[in-house]
Order: sequence, then C-alpha cells, then structure tokens
Amino acid sequence: MAVARGLVAGGLEVLLYDPFGLAIWGAAGIGFLLWGRGFFCGWLCPFGAMQEFAHHAGRLLRLPRIEPPASLARALLWTGPVAAVALVAVAFLSPSHAEAAAEIEPFKTAITMHFDRPWPYLIWATGWIAVSMVWFKGFCRSLCPLGAVMRLGGLLRLRAFIPRRADCGKPCQLCRVRCAYGAIKRTGEIRYSECFQCLDCVAIHDDKSRCVPLVLAAKRKARA
Repeated sequence: MAVARGLVAGGLEVLLYDPFGLAIWGAAGIGFLLWGRGFFCGWLCPFGAMQEFAHHAGRLLRLPRIEPPASLARALLWTGPVAAVALVAVAFLSPSHAEAAAEIEPFKTAITMHFDRPWPYLIWATGWIAVSMVWFKGFCRSLCPLGAVMRLGGLLRLRAFIPRRADCGKPCQLCRVRCAYGAIKRTGEIRYSECFQCLDCVAIHDDKSRCVPLVLAAKRKARA
C-alpha cells in the first residue's frame, strides 16, 4: 500500500522512514523467490504466529477443530485475491481512503498498535484470533490480501524443495491427512501456493516409524 501511494505521489521516499520494515521486505522478497509464500507467511509473520498460538490454546481448552468442506475451502481461497485487488484499486483510484481500506488486515491493530485502538478494530482483530482457535489460521488461509499476493511465490519459486516419493499419494495419504493447511494434493504433490512450510510432512517423510512407504519397505526387508 505504501508503494502504491508512493507511486501515485511520485516518489518512494516513504519506504525509507522504516528501515527495519524495508529489511523485512528484502528478506520476504528473497524468500518469496526461493521458497514461495511459506518463508514469510509461515516463518516471519507475527500475526500468523499469534493465530497459531491461539489454535494451540484451543486444543488445550478442548475446543472443536473446524475445517470447512473442501469445496468451501477452495472457494475461500479467492477471498484473499479479491481483497488484494480491491486494496490496490483503492490505493490508485482513491488514495485518501487507502489507509482505511487497509484495515481489512488486522496486523496493524494486533502487532503495530498492540491492541490499543477503538473497539471496532479490536473486535475485528480479536475476532479472527478467536476464529483461529477452532479454524487453524483462518485469516491467513482465506481473507489475507498479503497472503494472496504471496501465493504467487508458489508459482514463481525457483525449485520444488520439499521431498516426495513415488508412493506419496498412492498408496500413502498420511501427509495429506496430517497437513493442517490442506496444501497437499491427493496425488501427493505439494501445492506450494498454499504451503506455509510447517515441515510436518518433511518430518513424516523422514520418519521410519511413520512414513508408510518406509514402514512397508522395512516389513518387506524383515520378511526377506
């Protein structure tokens, strides 16, 4: 949003007002090209971490875990891109309203302002954190406009770095079932545009007691 407003105003000097933020931009850009969205969305974003902690709290409180049906989950993936396009349009067509439109992202309320804001902003931010207690990182996986843009990293990444086997997907579905983000296809392939790189599937892939192909190979070897 700052870049868009700067381009409209005729300069990008505004970026230099926050050197630390600019450094994060650089790190996120490099990670974007090397690993896709997961480097920022999965490892750097503090609001994403806040949602993840909320989900763990929900497990401790024994709240139900809710996952939308697959068709609805796929439809919700479009809400983020729509929000991102709308924000860019507002930034160029009505710059005076850009800051208000950016409030769709609770990051400012929860992280930058430490929840020290009027009650409508607090309800919006805490509401999404509450949702995350039952729906794992619901905002990240649906409405987040920055996450929608970062999904392009899954298409532009320079390599497929998460190890897979020919048996992944057929017959083994363990990684797909355990993936909290629904980022693994039935064929066993990784949807890098939706992958937050939690590396749970990597842990299963390398675990001789959990990876089904490794377990079956060990049994065949024992019988032989």
